[in-house]
Amino acid sequence: MKVTETLNEKQTVAAALEFAAKLKAGDIVRLHGEIGVGKTVFVRGVAAYFGCDEDVCSPTFAIMNIYGDNPPIYHFDLYRFENEDELYDAGLDEFLDGSGISLVEWPELLKNYPAKRFIDITIEKDSLKGENFRRITENLTGRSELKK
Repeated sequence: MKVTETLNEKQTVAAALEFAAKLKAGDIVRLHGEIGVGKTVFVRGVAAYFGCDEDVCSPTFAIMNIYGDNPPIYHFDLYRFENEDELYDAGLDEFLDGSGISLVEWPELLKNYPAKRFIDITIEKDSLKGENFRRITENLTGRSELKK
């Protein structure tokens, strides 16, 4: 487990850039945190690491955005799904098992997804430390190791 503390968006993006260096195609990153905590800001940093200069925005209504292609970054928002069956009906598992890196906001419906591993990122606020303070916790769940 790794914990990083940031004081602004720029530092959150920098933390995501550092984290992204560990990722490889096929990885599934579950992003946990309340609305407005900075999950999409974190995705912006990951996408930037892989050379994406597109505007990264929350896929709340689109369900999935794809950024770049080397590897592609699949940015999911599962907030609007009510159950696991809807994920499969939408064909999202084809992307989760694909050749890209998947970053999933509101990933609670993936708890039974048969991945070899997940990387969990939890972003939390602490108003006692300031309005823009964020605690970013990285935790690997599963059998594999992050690339060195």
